[in-house]
Amino acid sequence: MSSNAVLTNIDSPRVMGLEDQTLREAFQIQPHEIPLTERLRLLEALIQAGVRRFQVGSLVRTDRMPQMSHIEQLFASINQLPGLEIWSLVFNFRGLKRALDCGITHVALSASLSHIHSRRNLGCSVEHGMARCRDMAAEALAQGLTVRMGLQCAFGGPMLGPPEPGRLLQWLMPFHSLGVHRLALADTAGRATPQRLAEALDYLHEELPGAKLGLHLHGGQNQLAANLEAAWSGGADWLDATLMGRGGCPFLPGQPPANLPLARAAKFLASKSVDVGLDFAGLDRAATLLATILSNRRVRVGH
Repeated sequence: MSSNAVLTNIDSPRVMGLEDQTLREAFQIQPHEIPLTERLRLLEALIQAGVRRFQVGSLVRTDRMPQMSHIEQLFASINQLPGLEIWSLVFNFRGLKRALDCGITHVALSASLSHIHSRRNLGCSVEHGMARCRDMAAEALAQGLTVRMGLQCAFGGPMLGPPEPGRLLQWLMPFHSLGVHRLALADTAGRATPQRLAEALDYLHEELPGAKLGLHLHGGQNQLAANLEAAWSGGADWLDATLMGRGGCPFLPGQPPANLPLARAAKFLASKSVDVGLDFAGLDRAATLLATILSNRRVRVGH
């Protein structure tokens, strides 16, 4: 193991996982398609850095999001690589069918709690988005898939104040009852505070026995530092992250807040004696590659 790697402490009582979402998040805010070959190069660099759990894309209409073009070919290439946990984000039954046809075994569902954001991102009301996700969850579980359900704007968003933990429970309980035990709170708009985050985790862990609760954090450096500590003290089971914090939802008004950087999350967990098996030098190389890919695409678009 490299001297730059996260060190292991076998006496650590806590395990907190990391899910890399660079191939979806970092590219979805770009105004152009990223070639499949470049996405695969970046994936290989992340694998060499020790990443094993990925959300690599969303099965959406490419006329709305050309960055996710050729996703079936991407999954076909990834499916040949052993030892990886690969997730795809799906928003409707057409996307779920595409996931099944691709042989994907892990699907992430997601709905927004902000009416404005839900209309812009999903084309439907909050209630309709939730009902659709429940129906998809039931079908995905019946097909033997592993399912994750996420709440976007879980700590507030456009025209939405911070929902109380009890309200989060009302949205998540039907999924937990179905057998979906991987549940995520996404701070899509970067509104979470350490107190609200810790309160939500404590409450949901108590009310949803057996649930694995993950966090998808956005925000500035100081905010992320404080929220990482709250995630740890609140017992979060995993964190989503991206290289250099690149990404954000393109359907939020204004400039979306940055993601949690993968290296920062790994170093934080290393400070808590948690081994996530990542090599920091390898992450730096992957980040350099990502920056090159994005820079090259900007140049080409400028022409």
